[in-house]
Amino acid sequence: MLLLENRAAQYVRMSTDMQIYSLANQSEAIALYAARRGLTIVRSYEDAGRSGLGIERRTALRELMQDVRSGSADFSTILVYDVSRWGRFQDADESAYYEFLCKEAGVTVEYCAEQFTNDGSLFSTLLKNIKRAMAGEFSRELSAKVFAGQCRSVSKGFYVGSSPGYGLRRVAVDDRGNARLMMTAGDRKAITTDRTILVPGPPQEVVVVRDIYSMFLDQKFSINEIARQLNDRKIANASGRIWKPVAVRDVLANPKYKGTAVFARTSRKLNSKSIRRPRSEWVTCDGAFDALVSVERFREAQRRLIENARPYSEREMLDSLTAIWCNHGCINANIVGNDRCSPCVNTYKEHFGGLVPAYEKIGYFGKFQRGRAPQFRKSIVALIAEEIAKRGGVVSHDRDCSQISVNGELEIAVVAGCVDPACGKNQWQIRRRALAKPDILVVVRVDDCTSETKGYIIVPLLVLPNESWLSITKARLERMWVYRANTLELLFSLCKRTAIGAQS
Repeated sequence: MLLLENRAAQYVRMSTDMQIYSLANQSEAIALYAARRGLTIVRSYEDAGRSGLGIERRTALRELMQDVRSGSADFSTILVYDVSRWGRFQDADESAYYEFLCKEAGVTVEYCAEQFTNDGSLFSTLLKNIKRAMAGEFSRELSAKVFAGQCRSVSKGFYVGSSPGYGLRRVAVDDRGNARLMMTAGDRKAITTDRTILVPGPPQEVVVVRDIYSMFLDQKFSINEIARQLNDRKIANASGRIWKPVAVRDVLANPKYKGTAVFARTSRKLNSKSIRRPRSEWVTCDGAFDALVSVERFREAQRRLIENARPYSEREMLDSLTAIWCNHGCINANIVGNDRCSPCVNTYKEHFGGLVPAYEKIGYFGKFQRGRAPQFRKSIVALIAEEIAKRGGVVSHDRDCSQISVNGELEIAVVAGCVDPACGKNQWQIRRRALAKPDILVVVRVDDCTSETKGYIIVPLLVLPNESWLSITKARLERMWVYRANTLELLFSLCKRTAIGAQS
């Protein structure tokens, strides 16, 4: 049986997936080091394709530290190829901190390829700290060199990035500009000296891009309306999903659609937060690619985007709601979201904290909003109790009639909400107290203008979110539509008591 002092774990790391031999080379050097010192490697922790700038995405190192700090480590030594493999932390003290935690737990860290012994002497301490600083500085210098190289490539008309965007495709070209191959999602250049350019994608996608500009400039559609139009036409975005307003805005605002290569619109270096760079610091090259829209159309779109981004005054927003009230006789999120002259629903939420506070500003109180939700909920709870009692069950409920128990076995929550969410996020929020998560949630769909029940959504436990409230956007409502019902007969049949042997 091996003594604890002879047991060791190895930690190996490579920065990118392109370093296919790095882990094997490190492991070979570590194995030779261990053999010379009579150590047996009993554990291996590998971070493949992980940057050494931080610990957040390095699952193996975090697992190693957890094992060491919890006292469950069955080894007394950690073998690392060199100081840089432990990490290229931008703060040398962070690297020292993780090593200190190991030492505090009685586990030493040894660097196999370094020219010093990590014995705590003055010489090794000084040299180790210099190596740590050098490892961090290497990342900073490499980042600056890579950024400068990318800027030079873009200034010459090449494309830097992985996703070309809707209506565009990447093509790898040689050093003379000759096309080598069309690249698909996830493809990388086979030859490092090759460069990438953008070309128009399939004709049907090019037509959609021009339709977006036409809807925005000629038909004066809002960005939200354009997204709805595309989704109604069953057109998928670049990722194969439904269109969101942010994706539509990218088509309208990104200079690549007028044939301009652009880079460094945002900056995120060495695990720092992403920041927007001023337009004067962008790296651009006009006429780098074949344009999908003319320069004039693109400039016109930018002018309209700037105009649309202007802040609305409170008076303008309330006047818009008043106009909707006069035209439709009622107001709800669906009507506001579909009105082309009104600010979007999220604008009202950001300014007033929701649509209902804005309604109150103009003196509008919808039929459903006048405290009707509790009435609807209580009436549904009473209906459920009556029908289940007819089927031999017993129902008890809390004081607010928001959650009921059937036969002490089944928990059912009952909530009521407006019939349809419109656009944006969190259009329909059904708030519940933080009770125990129910087995079934019964959502009563109510028309805000007529206060009529429009049906139910009977949602099972497995698809309920973990929060104490359920937020239903239009996209989520579509996914939950399979659970819709015109009546509660399905729920009643689920709760029906059946005598043992009745079916035999």
